[in-house]
Amino acid sequence: MLVKLAEAIGRLVLAGRELTRLAGFTARVTQLRQVLDELNQGKYERTMVAGAENLKGDGGKFIFQNNIIKFDKVPLITPNGDILIKEISFEIKSGMNVLVCGPNGAGKSSLFRVLGELWPLFGGELTKPPRGKLFYIPQRPYMTLGCLRDQLTYPHSGSEAIRRGTTDRQLEEHLHRVQLGYLLEREGGLDAIADWLDVLSGGEKQRIAMARLFYHKPQFAILDECTSAVSVDVEGSMYKYCREVGITLLTVSHRKSLWQHHEFVLHLDGRGGYTFHPIEDVTEQFGS
Repeated sequence: MLVKLAEAIGRLVLAGRELTRLAGFTARVTQLRQVLDELNQGKYERTMVAGAENLKGDGGKFIFQNNIIKFDKVPLITPNGDILIKEISFEIKSGMNVLVCGPNGAGKSSLFRVLGELWPLFGGELTKPPRGKLFYIPQRPYMTLGCLRDQLTYPHSGSEAIRRGTTDRQLEEHLHRVQLGYLLEREGGLDAIADWLDVLSGGEKQRIAMARLFYHKPQFAILDECTSAVSVDVEGSMYKYCREVGITLLTVSHRKSLWQHHEFVLHLDGRGGYTFHPIEDVTEQFGS
């Protein structure tokens, strides 16, 4: 009886720990849902810095138009009111590959968060393609649960891709374009299921993300250091294919090898200023 009593007390202690973890997860999910509801309603009053109480998240205007991204006097301001750039204006049309560079904290990621409507638009006019025609690839791409086919079609499921008319042959061609054709034999085909987060190396994950880009074929793609673990030759072939199929790229990278694949450069200086020029003008200016 004493032994069983001790075991029961131990189970109670462990159950208490699990309940504490569950309470933490529940609080996080509740907070996330509350913030998402506020975002959908255009409310951004929480955690505003001093002096930023009068900022309104719906102060700007979104215009949806194909084959163009245009910032017209758009301020780059974080949701809590920190002003990174007072006003930024530039225009990118289809076919104008743009390299975005600058020091850490200059606002490179903030620019794309505003563009993706993750952060509020506090002013100006932002013209962008309709939803679904702007694709974002981070430095560490998300690997979903499921088979290899699901990795290539994310956020679509493999079955949804088939309904849209995509064949396995096309997906296999995308794998070969990013030099991952060996995965078909190594893992056992497109239907193979594995823990892809652990199975794939960093470079393989980044190439899977590029294969996703080839599958979706958006008008514009934002590449955020997404080829940092990929060799220069593979990187070059992927950029050339994007140009062939008409995908316009906005690339955040410090690799000099990528300059040849872009026509314009957007430089954020980290002090609230920026420049937007053709690559030739910038190379002459900085003597590169």
